[in-house]
Amino acid sequence: MHRSCCDKPAATATAAEIEPFRRIDAKSLDSKRQGAAPIYIYDNNSPERYAKGHVPGAVSMAKDAVKADALPPNKDAMLVFYCGSPQCMACHAAAKAAIALGYTNVFIMPDGIKGWEELNLPVEKVAQGRTSP
Repeated sequence: MHRSCCDKPAATATAAEIEPFRRIDAKSLDSKRQGAAPIYIYDNNSPERYAKGHVPGAVSMAKDAVKADALPPNKDAMLVFYCGSPQCMACHAAAKAAIALGYTNVFIMPDGIKGWEELNLPVEKVAQGRTSP
């Protein structure tokens, strides 16, 4: 009997292999960031979008700029990455990069800045510089 490729049992990936990070919603992140424990929040949107409004305290970081020297030295620190909305995958890539560097307490906020703003949570904006005439 001839076996086709479809006759083989499918290799199943574990949930941790597919999504090795955890998720946090916007409301929970807002509550946690007001607590005493330090949280490191990274905005993976474009610099223009970051300037328009971001989670207070968030650092602008391109998804491909996640390097050990740009993250806290404590590998157990809570890191939260977010991008534009649930359709955006930049935060997924950034979180996976942090995990590859040995960080163990990594989250994404899939709501993104869009979900954050829809809940009317506070945002910080980058002040636009003025040029002299």
